[in-house]
Amino acid sequence: PTPPVHRSTAPSLFCSSSRLIPPRVHSGPPLRRYGAGASMTMSPSRRDVLQASAAAAAMLPGVVRAGETFVAPVKAPPQESNLSQFEIPEYLKELADKVKTFKLKNGATFIVMESDVSPTISFVTHAAVGAVDEEDGKTGIAHFLEHLAFKGTRAIGTKDYGQEKGLLAELSALESQARELRKLRTEDNIELSEVIRAIERTETEAEKLVIPNGFAKIVQKEGGVGLNAATTMDFTQYYYNFPSNKLELWMVLESERFIQPVFRQFNKERAVVLEERKLRVDNESVGKFLEQFLLEAFDKHPYRRPVIGFEEDILALTREDVESFFRKHYVPSTMTYSIVGNVKLNEVKAMAQKYFGDIQGEAPATAFIEPEPRQTAQKSLTLKLSSEPYYFEGYHIPALDDPMTPSLQVLSGVLSGSRTSRLYDNLIVKQRDALSASFSRGFPGDLYPSLGILYAAPFPGKSLDNLAKALSKQMELVKTPGNVTEVEVDRVKLGSKYGILKTFTSNEALAKVFAEYSATTGDPKNVFRALAALDAVIPGDVTRTADAVFRDDNRTVGKIL
Repeated sequence: PTPPVHRSTAPSLFCSSSRLIPPRVHSGPPLRRYGAGASMTMSPSRRDVLQASAAAAAMLPGVVRAGETFVAPVKAPPQESNLSQFEIPEYLKELADKVKTFKLKNGATFIVMESDVSPTISFVTHAAVGAVDEEDGKTGIAHFLEHLAFKGTRAIGTKDYGQEKGLLAELSALESQARELRKLRTEDNIELSEVIRAIERTETEAEKLVIPNGFAKIVQKEGGVGLNAATTMDFTQYYYNFPSNKLELWMVLESERFIQPVFRQFNKERAVVLEERKLRVDNESVGKFLEQFLLEAFDKHPYRRPVIGFEEDILALTREDVESFFRKHYVPSTMTYSIVGNVKLNEVKAMAQKYFGDIQGEAPATAFIEPEPRQTAQKSLTLKLSSEPYYFEGYHIPALDDPMTPSLQVLSGVLSGSRTSRLYDNLIVKQRDALSASFSRGFPGDLYPSLGILYAAPFPGKSLDNLAKALSKQMELVKTPGNVTEVEVDRVKLGSKYGILKTFTSNEALAKVFAEYSATTGDPKNVFRALAALDAVIPGDVTRTADAVFRDDNRTVGKIL
């Protein structure tokens, strides 16, 4: 089993044994930045393009080091990443030289890589906003917003926004009234029943004005493919691909939906999210277990909360909650736009200024989020579920941009991820203690200190206690000086680099990873430097890292019975 994902996930840019790229979960800093957006007006050129496209589309059918406490960093990219000390490998310099970055005056970041291999362009909008930014009691709001971002704008997805606006305002007032009446908790609340009926009537009227999937229809009509999004603990990404002559249309569409979105069909989409939660968590044993496991492993940090949100929080979210979250977090300084394909840098610069340059937002403020305190004793969680038995161990590890990360990647590969790895060769093939066994880092996020998670399923007839002892033996071995060999380390590094380099042939994968590294480490080219950092790892680094991480007082043990 692997940690459950919510909605779709971006392709892995690493071997399963070596996570160099932040994980993506369609599912948490002491100092956090917050900003409030300002209302925008639409330029005539944007309006003309949108109206023409919308009209046409409407006709389409429907680790902890000993004695250390990890302190979560400021959300803003560091002034100098740990990776900056490494040189870009010679064989990647030509590719890296093609990666260009510029910022607009309002703080929005654009990354461009020209590639004429095919007459297409891959676009990624990366918002440095994820579940970690949510308040207690409002979990799931980042993911819910991602869903609603496809519902259109004042010009997309509506037959008559003027009339629809009035109905949506009426709905908000009725829903607020209903919330107040529910607080009375009377057995026969006639007034509440009347308000609920009024809500249903108003929703029906508002629905008549909606052009279903209006945004997606425009993308489809104009030759776009792969329209999707993903929300993680640390960020949200929106992505799709267009023919190379649709650069300006993308500029229009993407700027428009983050200037004046309309969160229509709110309750209908809430039902979709709740159904998604049932599928991924409530009715899925491993998903249900992992939600409780994170609550046990983390005491303070927002990584303890599920990306998709708790059911009671999803039910309580209001349209006003989502709008407030959007205005606070979706500001230019949190947005990175990554464009890879058959484009010209100068054209992108000119259009970016035209369509995104007028988007304003207040300078980010800061808010304190208490870092996760150092764990001092082993924790445990056991659940009886309608599932095959599973065994888990979670160990606190540093964030992605920590000097220990490369050796953690290699440690992960030494333990699992291939048929020559230790867990596979010993526990599965030779000893037949496990049906599956794996160790990976970066769960449930990577921007802040998170977990390295070990999970395994016992071989039929073997107990979880037997499996735990077999796993413990392997953990102790990699902590023993001289046990990890240079041959092993070289094999893992080679396999990991191959897995990463293989994905460099995909424009969409490149656009995604450039955006992630830019937002996380301050420079998209750090993805290339990460390969140099991996090359610098030696067996002694792996042993020291294992000794620092695999400690009883740094471990949370989990069992599904």
